[in-house]
Amino acid sequence: MSIFDKEEIIKKLLDELKLTKPNYDKKWRYYSGDHDILHKRIANDPMKNDMRVYFNYCRKMVQNSVGYLLGKPVSYNSKTDNKEFLSLIDYNFNTWEHNHNIKLKIISSINGHAYEVSFINSEGDFQCAVYHPSEMIVLHDNSVENRITLAVRKYKVKFDDSEYIDVWDDTYFRNYKINGGTFELLQEKPHRFSRCPVRELKNNDSKKSTFEDIMKIIDIYNAILSVSAQEIMDHRNSYLVFKNCNIKMEDAKEMRENGIIQLPNPNSEVEWLTKDINATFLKDVLQLLQDEIYAQSHQVNLNENFQSNTSGVTIRLKLQELENQSAISESDFDQLLKSRLKLFCEYLALKDINNEKFDYKDIAISFTRNVPVDDVANAQMVATLNGIVPHEDLLARLSFISNPSAALEKLQKQLENSKDTTSDKADVLVIPAYEDPVEPTGF
Repeated sequence: MSIFDKEEIIKKLLDELKLTKPNYDKKWRYYSGDHDILHKRIANDPMKNDMRVYFNYCRKMVQNSVGYLLGKPVSYNSKTDNKEFLSLIDYNFNTWEHNHNIKLKIISSINGHAYEVSFINSEGDFQCAVYHPSEMIVLHDNSVENRITLAVRKYKVKFDDSEYIDVWDDTYFRNYKINGGTFELLQEKPHRFSRCPVRELKNNDSKKSTFEDIMKIIDIYNAILSVSAQEIMDHRNSYLVFKNCNIKMEDAKEMRENGIIQLPNPNSEVEWLTKDINATFLKDVLQLLQDEIYAQSHQVNLNENFQSNTSGVTIRLKLQELENQSAISESDFDQLLKSRLKLFCEYLALKDINNEKFDYKDIAISFTRNVPVDDVANAQMVATLNGIVPHEDLLARLSFISNPSAALEKLQKQLENSKDTTSDKADVLVIPAYEDPVEPTGF
């Protein structure tokens, strides 16, 4: 494909990006708290209050789902016990990966999908960046793999009225400046990877936002609360009744502004006529809408009161629907991480570390749910399974150990340096079995 043909494809992709951008912008507005109700005047009378109330369930649902899945860092284990490979992953990823993964999943949850780009930064290190689908669009090939062969990002620079585009293909990275309907090439360089270094993370199989199905429900919920609040603030839940007097509109406005009522004669009376509002009905409607918000988003209202002695199994049952969604998300994220590791292996090959080739398929990826953990019970389980299950797998069950392989190495060194450890036992790792407390015996 010539550069001219590629530019025509880029223009078509930019046209499609322009059509889809408003939809993504609206979702970002809702996540940021800029809901439609804030731009619509509810009260027509300019004398009445027009305060709007909104609850940002969109942000809450995204934060809950992402925190549940990625609140704890993902862990890597080598199937062939390749300690050097694990050490290189930890050394190159530990400064940026956890925060990057969370940001990537948040953007995916908001928009329905997000993009990740791998690159070699100015210091020669492997790194990844995240982009919104409102600024980036990709072209897939027609193969069974459905690979991304071209990615285009359109953006503006602060204090610069010009527009720029970044383009990645299977070989090069190019940077253009848009001049009218033409592209001015500013930079071209090989990205040094074997394929286009852009990956897509889907939030689900239909690329729907986490809160897309509940946006209308949230609008209704906020509208009901806003109208109710305005009724109270303007005393619209009651009317002021004047008896035995005739009040002009000008006098009524003056009384309202000054907060003083002047009656024309001693026989005049003023009293409130209060509306008969069914507060129970209003509360039930709001509760119904709130329940539907949680049901449609497959999440649990964590503001509900849980008993202090609620078991971990009970909490798991309450989180079952969220767990089902997280299992699907985990599968998609696992595939993205493996693609990331594949390019990382290419990066290591470029650096020619010890003339050794690393295989991304050797790495097993583990996700740990961010839920309250009974570490005492887990420690008892680890001790019970000692000698039956590999030590590294057992340590992975403990929430306070993020890198089981590194923890084993530290423990091994500790045992080797211990005065109580003989040379015969230096290569043996022993985790003491848990024993129930023994009651003291009498003399």
